[in-house]
This record gives sequence, C-alpha cells and structure tokens, in this order.
Amino acid sequence: MNSKNQKYKSEKEIPYYEDTQKRTIIQKFKKISNTLLMLTAYACPSNGIRIKLHRMRGVTIGDNVYLGMFCFLDNLYPDYIYIENNASINAGTMILTHFNPMKQFSPILKARVAPVIIGKKAIIAVRSIILPGVTVGESAIVAAGSVVEKNVSSYCLVRGNPAKKVTDFEILINN
Repeated sequence: MNSKNQKYKSEKEIPYYEDTQKRTIIQKFKKISNTLLMLTAYACPSNGIRIKLHRMRGVTIGDNVYLGMFCFLDNLYPDYIYIENNASINAGTMILTHFNPMKQFSPILKARVAPVIIGKKAIIAVRSIILPGVTVGESAIVAAGSVVEKNVSSYCLVRGNPAKKVTDFEILINN
C-alpha cells in the first residue's frame, strides 16, 4: 500500500442507534456476513488467514503486517480502517471507527464514523484501544493497555488512559 497515493475516507455523520434498527434486508445481510468473518478472524491461529478475512471485510491492510489473535476491528465500518506496511497490531487490541449513541444524547454527542490509520512500521501493543478518527504515525509505538483518543506523531511512544506522549525517538533511529 502506498500511503502517499492512498485515499482515506472522510469522517461523516451516521444514524443514531435507534435509527439503525430500520435497516434493509441487504444491510442486515452485510452486517451478518461481516460479523461472521470478524468472529472467524478473531480466533484464527494463522496471521495470514486473519489478514485475508479482514481484507474480505473491507479493512485495508498493507504488506508484511502482523495482526495478533483476538483483535477486534470495528464490526460495522471495517472499510474505515487503514493499516500500512510493516505495522504490528498485537493481541487483544480494539480499533473502533464509529460511535452511534442513543438519540437522546444528540445535543452533546455526535453519531459518527471516522477513519483510523495505522502508519507504516507502527506498533500497537497488547490490549490497546484506538478510537475513531485517530492516526498513529509512522514507526510510532502505543504501549500495552493504552487508550488512544488523539493522533500519535511518527517516531513517538505513547502510553496510558488517555494515551500521553512519553518520548520521541526519531533521533535514535536516524543515527
């Protein structure tokens, strides 16, 4: 995948939870199909097969990517997930691309879907959570158990809930 030519989807508003109950037969079939592929990938012992299953769901995954077991990649909008070459996403990670609260919260919360981009050579450690609209930069590291709600710069280590920058390390790589 060439990130410079890659076109990412834009954030958009989506229906609030109550409005999603009025889906067409085609939409319901797509949701069931997507869920079955996701559950199969979730516990699949083969990285190659996990990646193929997620690609079938619509996730854009580059070359030489590691995707650990028990990763949850958004169940409704997998086509908003972009994982670039040589990235590593470790076991138990959750990548969420949408948020659709109950309509009663519309004055304070927007129902939306937004792309999540995992840059090339980035590492997402075990049990991390990446929220909608986040870009994790090239060679960035997200420490285990972190909750990432804001973009992570390239060559940067973040950790915690919410994730905060611990250090930049580009100088270490370029020497």
